[in-house]
This record gives sequence, structure tokens and C-alpha cells, in this order.
Amino acid sequence: MTNSYTTGRTSTLRWRQLALAALLAVGATAAQGQNLNYSLFGAQNTVTAFNSLGSTGTVIPTANTDDANSALTPIGFQFNYNGQVFTDFVLNTNGYIKLGGAPAAPYFQATSQAAGNAAGPLTSAETNLILPFNEDLEAGSSPTEYRYNTTGTAPNRVTTIQWSNVSDKARSNGTTVVGKQYANISFQVKLYETTGVIEFVYGTATAGSAADAFKTVAVGLKGSGSSATQLIAVTKGSTQTWDLASFVAGLYTGNGHNIRSTVRPDAGRTYRFSPSAANDAAVLAVYTLGKLPIPIATPHVMQAVVRNVGTGAMSNVQVTAAVAGANTYTNTKTITSLAVGASAVVTFDQFTPTNNGTNNVTVTLGNDDVASNNTRAYAQQVQATTFAHYDASVGSASSVGFNTGSGLLTVKHTTNAPRTVTAVAARLEDTRTVGNTVYGVVCDASGAILGRTADYVVTAGDIGTTKTFTFTTPVNIPAGSFFGGIAQTANTTTGYFPVGSQEETPTRPDAFFSIPLAGGNPTDVSTNNLGRLMIEVVTGAPATCAPPTAVTAAATSATAATVSFTGPANGTSYTIIYGPTGFNPATGGTTLTPNPTTSPATITGLAASTTYQVYIRANCGATDQSVLAGPFSFTTQCTPPIINTFPYTESFEGIAPGTLPCGYTVVNANGDASTWQVVAAFPGTGTNSIRYNYSTPNAADDWFFTPQIFTRAGFRYQLSFKYRKTDPDYTEGLEVKYGNAATVAAMTNTLFTNPNIANATAYVTANGTSTPAVAVITPTANGFIHLGFHAISPADQFNMYVDDIQVDQVVTSASDALARAVAVYPNPSQGEMTVQVTNANAKNGLEVVVTNMLGQQVFTTSVRDNGTSKVNLGQLANGMYQLRVSNGAEYMIRTISIQK
Repeated sequence: MTNSYTTGRTSTLRWRQLALAALLAVGATAAQGQNLNYSLFGAQNTVTAFNSLGSTGTVIPTANTDDANSALTPIGFQFNYNGQVFTDFVLNTNGYIKLGGAPAAPYFQATSQAAGNAAGPLTSAETNLILPFNEDLEAGSSPTEYRYNTTGTAPNRVTTIQWSNVSDKARSNGTTVVGKQYANISFQVKLYETTGVIEFVYGTATAGSAADAFKTVAVGLKGSGSSATQLIAVTKGSTQTWDLASFVAGLYTGNGHNIRSTVRPDAGRTYRFSPSAANDAAVLAVYTLGKLPIPIATPHVMQAVVRNVGTGAMSNVQVTAAVAGANTYTNTKTITSLAVGASAVVTFDQFTPTNNGTNNVTVTLGNDDVASNNTRAYAQQVQATTFAHYDASVGSASSVGFNTGSGLLTVKHTTNAPRTVTAVAARLEDTRTVGNTVYGVVCDASGAILGRTADYVVTAGDIGTTKTFTFTTPVNIPAGSFFGGIAQTANTTTGYFPVGSQEETPTRPDAFFSIPLAGGNPTDVSTNNLGRLMIEVVTGAPATCAPPTAVTAAATSATAATVSFTGPANGTSYTIIYGPTGFNPATGGTTLTPNPTTSPATITGLAASTTYQVYIRANCGATDQSVLAGPFSFTTQCTPPIINTFPYTESFEGIAPGTLPCGYTVVNANGDASTWQVVAAFPGTGTNSIRYNYSTPNAADDWFFTPQIFTRAGFRYQLSFKYRKTDPDYTEGLEVKYGNAATVAAMTNTLFTNPNIANATAYVTANGTSTPAVAVITPTANGFIHLGFHAISPADQFNMYVDDIQVDQVVTSASDALARAVAVYPNPSQGEMTVQVTNANAKNGLEVVVTNMLGQQVFTTSVRDNGTSKVNLGQLANGMYQLRVSNGAEYMIRTISIQK
């Protein structure tokens, strides 16, 4: 039974709150000032061997065995500690050494026994202390001696400093006298040359004659003060075995290193402290389930918290999660950058165990300067019914509760199918829980109580055990998140902390919650670093309803899709949940109503050009439902545009390679594996173009068609585009036609033909004045047309590209010749345009007049025949304008667009 209880906050919900702020601040302050060159992340609780010095080495004389310092004693080599180099130490009989020449105060002990805090040297002004077992010590029942010995050869020497057969003295703990707990204990400090490692190694102890009782000693390293960057302390509950001792930074208001006569060190128990290294990352925590029910808790996502605990920034830190045992799994992630003191939460790919049994979960980092903190393990029990966050192979480190108040201590879990909860179980701790009333509860996702067990008065026999609370009537829970836990009733006279907790720092978010006793809003308590609550939730037998198979989802239009499936023989209806990619079906998405009873099911009201995911389950009864199958993806069709605003352009930018712009279609007329598709290569402007990919056996016969273009009588329409081939050694061919449908048969009007494309290094702008020229479209009536681009290359050539398609609308002029003679580009433009005139037969210059859409003249200039002229319209606002070119009585009009 631990005595690590504090009242915590003074709110009505008084959780025990571990004072771990210092721990969390280590990384944040690591770069500020001189810090002790040891941290939590180089600390390790392990087992070596206690090899007594016997008669080897040198005796360290002291005036007595009670409150005495030794003379200055040589280490035997230079030892780096707290930013200094030491060659000597002073031993104190009260279980510590001070490095350097100045003697320590002769007497230190844990003076704050009632608070459970090892004070004395930890709070004093003393510096450079190494404390393997600091207490008010005296001679033991066997001969007492202090001795040291240096072994090995430079630069790998080890100095061992030993206290033999010492004993703690009887003393007051603030209310009563605590007698001698250890009649004899021997321990050592080992200092390692070069590596700077410090070890505290303990031999076995003999129980004292006094009654078994709680007593605190100080164990740890102290630099220049008691801050989190200068003090590393070892903490242990009084009933915990020594292998469960852990490490904290800075002054700590929870357990000191508690001892009692019934809990003595195992031989060779070793606390090891390794100096901080330049390149050192540590796995702080693994977030997974200790009890994982299949299939209702799958797929499962594991996480790990990794911190840079070294002295230099790190990059490309590899983190691997592995599962061995009943199931196997391996996944590696890379943290690209990790600053000094920074932490990262690594989320691994989904894991779906299928076999019952024990999984051994490990998270391991790639090699760095310190291997001891690179791995954390978790024991995971895979079965069909029980949820738990805690690791059942590890004991409790402390206990939590509401002190004198009341509330629900709960854990949050998620099931992918409806189930029943038959029981909750909790590890009960704290003898003050005896005689108090508790009971089990289940709450829905909002914290409302769905069911509770009968009241239960805790007995002495329940303490230190996992108590099961069974529901008289199983509680139905829907698919999704829910809470299970223990209700703590108030005791205004004696506070208590009933539920066991395992160390987890930082404690995982969205897992442990307090809820008011009558139900209500859940509060995530992970920021309090209470650790893993030892609560489990037991569900009923798995449903007999199998999930649908052969599921497919496909869009049928821009706003609808169908879901086809094969249901189980006992399926009566099906729940279909759909939503945007990545949505959580337990908490989001839209459920198709009413539930379909047959396949296929139709989903309507969708958005065009959108990718959706679908999940589906079978319903075989009111509570007998299958797990969700999915996700299954589909993308709705786009709504093809009707082009009626000019100039119309298509540069293929923003179009995913391998797809087509909305409204564009492709006909692979020769039925081979080569046809047109958008690629990120050889563009005219931007990054994309559309490419015909060659066929070795077949000549090209492949079309792509534009969406509908609405043309009107009285206007001319000029197409321009860019095209090129890839390799000068191959011949490509292209023709462009138009017709009233996006079919090969409808392409009856030829605009452009070039069967021998020669340009391989640059695009050629094809328009009304290029060679070959692109013909003008002159509709005789209003109607729709499609443009068709036809690859006509011979077999076994290479690739051909088209880009920057543009259609301009030109008002019919008094002179068809002038309309063909004048080209205006680029259009749209940012204000500067080129007017090119070819063979207009103008005796003098041609007049250029620009008017806005209200008919107001905004610009005039003149241009010459058989030449190009720059027209600067940068002073005009964005919008559409009419550009008129006149040659005497003849004129032509072009619609232009300014887009800055």
C-alpha cells in the first residue's frame, strides 16, 4: 500500500496530483545556465551484483559511526560532475558523499517525514552531493566500516565507495516514533572514469527489531540547488518493492524513497545514472491498450512520446513500434526534426490483431549515444471482451481519488459495434477506502449515466486487489465512444483515494476522465499526470452478426452514388455511414436513412467532384450488429461546365496527373493502352499539360474533347493552343476538329492539321496567323460545339503534348480579311498586349480603340501593317473590354480581358 497521497487542488473534485511539473520542465530549461550533467532520462533501475569490497581497497576513517565526515579522500582519477572536475570526495556516515575539498555538514536526514518528502540535503545549500541512502544512520548489528577501492586501468577505472553494515536510527516522523527498520544494510557508490556513470548498488538488508513502519530516506544526485535541472531524486512507495522505484527531477511532494522492514532491497539492486549525451532521444511513454478486445477495438492505433533529452538538436529520428507474441506487427516512423528538450507524439499505422493471447509491444528508437532509454515495453492481452488502458503486468504506483469529495473516476474507450457492458473492475488501493461506498458505472459519450451497479462497501480484503462490479442488467452501448469507471461517494471526515494508478508521464490525453457523481460533462485529467487508471470494462459476448462482404462504392453522377454488398444470412437491415475522407464513423459522418434492407443502396445529395468514404455494418437484431466494414472510397462525378464566357482557357493547372479537367473526355479509338492524360511534364506555362503517350504496335487514333462551347451567330471564334513533340528523331501528328457532340462521328469540321510536327524544344502558338493556321469558327446559328484534338502519329513514335488551349470570341467585322489579319495576345493579360497585323493591305496605320462594357472609350492608339505593336493597358481595371481595329471603313472587334 503506497502512502503517496496529497489533497491536490482545492476544488470540489480533489484528485491526487503528482508534482511532476519539474519533470516536464527539464527539456524547456536545459539550455539555460549551468545544469547538472545528469537527467531523468539517463536514469535506470536495474540489477547488477553487489560485490563487497571485503578487505580490498582502503578503509575510510571517521571519528565515529554517527554524524561524522571523513577526511578528504582521493577518487583516483578526474571525475566530471555538475560542470566541474573533481579528484576528491568526503564521505558522510549518514549515507552520502560530497565531491570536492569542502566538507559537508555532518548530519543530514529526511526531516519532513510526515509530508512524505525527503528534505535535509535536498533543500539545503549544500552542493555536489551523491546520496545512495541518506538518513540518520548509525552502526549496525554487525561490524560497521567505510571503505573505497579503485580498480581497472586508465581510462576505464572504477572507484567503489562502500558503507558496510549501517542501520537507520529510531526517530520521530512528526506524530510517532518510527523504530529501526534495517538492523544492517550495505550499499556502494560506483564512479566510472571516462563514461561518468554513477551507480548505487545495494546488498541485502536485515530487518530491524522495531515494528514494520513507513520511513523516508533521500536517494539521488544533487548539483548546485534543488531545481529540476540540478536535482535527480529516486522515489518509491513504502510497500513497493525496490524494482518499482522511479526517478523525478527537482523537489518532489509525493513519495521520497520509502523503506520499511518488510520491503528490503534485493541483492544487486542498482540505480544507474548516465550523464547527458549530445545525441540522445528517449521514449517517454507508449500509448496503447493493456487489454484489447477483438474485433470491437480494431483497428487499433498506437502512439509513443519521444523527447530529445540530449544536448544537441536531432534530425531523422527513427521510431519503431513492434508487436510479438500472439500477433505480429512492425511499423517505423521518422521524426524529421527534434530540438533540444522538445517532445513529439508519434502515431503509428493502424494495427489489427486477429489472434487471442499476449502481445509484447515495444517501441524502440534508432541508435544514439544512450541506449538505455531507447526502448519501452507494454504487455497487451488480446481477447474478445475486455477494455483496459493499464498494463496488467505492472503493479500500481499510487492511487487517485476525490479526497473528501465525490465523483466518477472513468476511462474512455471506443467500440466499432454495439455491445453490452456486463461489469467494470478496478484496482482498489489506500486503506482509507475501507468502509466507504463505491459502485461501477457506464456513461455515454456525453457523460450521461447509462447504468450502475449496486452500492458496495469496501472491505480490508479488497485493498491491493482488482475488484469486479457486475451489472444486474447488462448495459447496452452503441458503437462509438463511452465511459466506464468507479463512483466514489463523499466522506467529509476522512478523504480517500480508491483507484490504483500506474506511472505514465506524460499521461495520454483523451483516456482518463472525471465526471460528476450524477453524470455530466466529462473532464480530461491527463494534464494532471495522474498516470494510467487501473480500470477495465468488461463487455458481453461478440455479436453473431457478420459484417457485409464484397462491398463496393461507386459514383453514379455528380450528386449520387451506390453501395453494393453481400450481407450475412441473418442480416435484416444495413447501416451505411458516409462522409469526407478521414472522418471518424463513431463520431461523425452522415447515416443513410432509412436503413436499406437490400443491395445496392443509393446515396443522394452529394457534392460534385468530391471524394467520400463509406462504412457499412449489418444489423441482425436490436443489439446484434456487426462491426463496421470500411472505409470504401468513391469520388462523385463533376458537373460538366458549359463554356459561354470568353476568352475561355484551359492550362490543365490544378488537375491531378492521370485525370482530366471536368467536362473533358477521351476516346481511345484504336483500343490500345495509350491515350491522352494530364501529366506534370513539358508544360507551356505552369506545371501541367495533356499528353498523348505513344504505342509501339499501333498508329495513334486517340481523341480528347472539350466541354460544350456555346457559340452565337454574328460572332467568330478563334482557337489557339500550344503543342510540341518530345524527341526530334520521331514524327508526331495532330489534327483539331469541331462538331456538335463529343464523339468521333460528330467531328466534321477541320480547324487545324499538322501531320509532321517538327518542334521538339519549344512550343509553337497555333492561331489564325500561324503555320499551319488554325481556322476561324463562324457559326451560322446559335448552338453548342465541342473541340476535338486528334492524335494521328504513326506507330512507335514518342510523346506529344498540348497546353494552354484558348478560345476567343470575335465580333463579325465589315472585313473578314481584317479579322484574319489581326491577332491580339496574350488574352487574358495583366495589361500589356501585342497587336499583330499581317497582310491587312493598309496604306496607313490602323486605328486601335478600346472601350469598356458600357461603351465608353478608355484607350486609343495606332498600329502598323505587317508588324507587331505593344499596347499597354495597365492603367485599366480588371474586367472585360472591346478592342476595335479599323482600317478605313473596315474594322474588326475582339473581346479582351484584363486580369492583374
